[in-house]
Amino acid sequence: MVLETFGSIIKEEQVKTVERGILPGTFVLENMGMFPGYYGSNMPHTSAPDSIFLVMTQKESTEKILRLTHNIKKFSELEFEGAIATLYVHNNDYHAIRLRKLKGFDHIAEIQEHYRDGGITFAKVKQLDENAVIQIKKVFKLTSVAENIFINVAKDMYYLKIDEQLTWSQFRKIVMQVRNNISLSAFDVALGVIYGKQVLDVVRVYTTSLTVEELTKLHDKFEEIIAKSLK
Repeated sequence: MVLETFGSIIKEEQVKTVERGILPGTFVLENMGMFPGYYGSNMPHTSAPDSIFLVMTQKESTEKILRLTHNIKKFSELEFEGAIATLYVHNNDYHAIRLRKLKGFDHIAEIQEHYRDGGITFAKVKQLDENAVIQIKKVFKLTSVAENIFINVAKDMYYLKIDEQLTWSQFRKIVMQVRNNISLSAFDVALGVIYGKQVLDVVRVYTTSLTVEELTKLHDKFEEIIAKSLK
C-alpha cells in the first residue's frame, strides 16, 4: 500500500547563482552536487540541473505554491516538480520555489513567468556560491519495505524511522559518528519529518546499492548512536 503524505527534508548542499536561461535580474540558485554525502559508484550524472531554486522576495504559503505548480503543469506542457524551500546561508534566509525533474535550463524563464503571473515576486539577482542548509516541504509517496524502513515510489530514496527529534547540528554530528562506525559508504543522508496519523522523524537515505539488510544495519546504527549522543 502506498502512503501519500506531507513532510519536510533538511539537507546541506553547495548552491551557486544561475546566470543563464532565467528572467533577467532575478535571483536563481542551482545546487552544485547531487547527494554530496554519497561515496560510491553508480552516482547519477546528467547535464540537466538537479535542483533549481527560484528565490522570492517573501515567504509564501505551501498551499499557494502547490496550487500554482499544479495549475502551471495542468495548463502548460512543462515538465517539472515544484516545492516550497528555505535556504539558510550564514545569517540569511532565502525563501524559494525548488524545481526538479527539469530536462535542462531552457524552460526556467518560462516557468518563472507562470509563477509571476500567479502573484509571485522574485528577488533581485545576487551573487552567491556557498554551502546552504536547505529545508524543502514536499509530498511523499511511501511504501514499507521492512520494519522502520520506507521507500519512495520513485526508487533509490529510503526513509529510516528514528525515535528522536534532532536538530540539524545534532544530526550532522551523528552522521559523522555513523559513517565512522559502519562499513557502508554508498549512501547520502538528510534529516526529515513526515506527517500522518503520527509524526515520523526520519533519516532520508539515497542509495543505489544498499540492500534492505544493509539499510536495517544503517537504521540500527543511527538509533544506537542517537541514544548515546542524547544521554
